[in-house]
Amino acid sequence: MPSTTPRPHVDPALDLTAEELHRWSNRIARMLLGMGAEAGAPIAVAIDLPVEAAVAERAIAKVRGIALPVAAGAAAARTALGITHRARRPELSDDVRWLILDEPATLRRYLVGSDSTITVADRSASRRSA
Repeated sequence: MPSTTPRPHVDPALDLTAEELHRWSNRIARMLLGMGAEAGAPIAVAIDLPVEAAVAERAIAKVRGIALPVAAGAAAARTALGITHRARRPELSDDVRWLILDEPATLRRYLVGSDSTITVADRSASRRSA
């Protein structure tokens, strides 16, 4: 049986099960929705770790956003939201609202957030509250 223990920061050498990917990306998708993510909107991904980048991209897909990878030192053009780590944040634009995965406040929100499947109602509730 796959582990359901949240792992907000995973060693890139570790593999995720499909269930772990689903649950982890649902929690991050909810945080993105809370930040105002919308269908069709580009969301920057400035993450160097392959596992976490894959989870971020899956979370963005769940909110119906468009993942835009940001290479080291490159600008996150045309985006209002992004996902990154503290180590990358200083090189990134202040014009983007960043979800910083390894920030203590993000980790607390992650741990108390729901990992259930993102629904149309979840996406609609986010638009109403924004």
